[in-house]
Amino acid sequence: MDISIGSIPSAFYADYRINVMFDGYKWDLQAGEQSTISDKVVLLGSDEAAVLIKHAKRLYDETIAMETALCKRPELAVEIGISKQMADVLCSCDYNPNGHVRFMRFDFHPTTDGWRVSEVNSDVPAGYPEASVLPTLAEVYFDGYRQCGSFGDVFAERFSRLVPKGGVIAYLHDTHTVEDYQILHYLGDKMEKCGYKSEYGSPSHIKWQNGQAAGFAGIVRYFPVEWMEFESGIDWRGFVDSTTPSSNHPIALLTQSKRLPLVWDKLGVDVTAWKKLLPETKCTGQLQNRSGWIFKPAFGRVGEGINIPGTMSVEEEQEVVRAAAAQPNQWVAQRMFESVPIDGLHLCLGVFVIDREFGGFFARCGKSPKMDADASEIPILVKDKSKK
Repeated sequence: MDISIGSIPSAFYADYRINVMFDGYKWDLQAGEQSTISDKVVLLGSDEAAVLIKHAKRLYDETIAMETALCKRPELAVEIGISKQMADVLCSCDYNPNGHVRFMRFDFHPTTDGWRVSEVNSDVPAGYPEASVLPTLAEVYFDGYRQCGSFGDVFAERFSRLVPKGGVIAYLHDTHTVEDYQILHYLGDKMEKCGYKSEYGSPSHIKWQNGQAAGFAGIVRYFPVEWMEFESGIDWRGFVDSTTPSSNHPIALLTQSKRLPLVWDKLGVDVTAWKKLLPETKCTGQLQNRSGWIFKPAFGRVGEGINIPGTMSVEEEQEVVRAAAAQPNQWVAQRMFESVPIDGLHLCLGVFVIDREFGGFFARCGKSPKMDADASEIPILVKDKSKK
């Protein structure tokens, strides 16, 4: 694989760190004693980048095909962990894909078996400023490498097609966390430069009138659909039935579940790329021997609840196994791949696709193969073919 890890020159790191804070929307510079701003950068060969982009676009097409098929099969939506109530509403809604922006992030890992994908973040993937601003700030330190793609640029162009100029866009998130706010603030600032207005709040702040979000011309949601179903004060059905342009529409929940591979063969669609790139997946209860398999929560995020050997205590491992046994329809077993560390760091490379268009790279790295809250977010730069 044509991939390596570079470092921001130590003489410039302090300036880079401040620039990432103010321009890269990483306002919290410390997590305890640890800096949240890494000096590391992923350096990717141009051919390698092209392979990942090609894979991601193919996976996107197949995921949309599965999403469309699932809209007609609410019983299969329940099988992958979605509540019957939610499945019935999603599968009976009048969803117009041309009226909303649709984007996903596919997570790739360098392994002993080449590139493998661990999952799709289909509903509310993170990494907007990291896939837009961080490469711009880092590329000045690496001659011959450049930024490849920008989530913010592609998103703004696509969303501007749907939302009338001057309209107010609602940016919805968990209002208890600064991290979610800073991620959305990047998009808000981006869209304001395109002639829009911004308001930030919780999904509970949205009121519906005749299928429209009252007072808003567009909705950017950074709040998982499955959370909205159980959060008091949120009219989640309004989001499903809304004709107000949004990203993403709640229909994205149908392909967010990590149990999706369990119903592939019942959907009647081509998933060749998924079957090639994703490790074998089974119901946790079907395993005769857990060796070589990891458990994942169907709707887990940021590596939570994944029992990769060596990354958690015996007690934590037992807790995962008990949880999977108690609610088997909310967990899945995935055959474990062997992550290959690059210059001592394990990597997860996220590739964004927005409405079938490449939308930038996002990366996390760590000493452990488990990409959880302790992993660092770092930019990806791609070798410039024009320079030798």
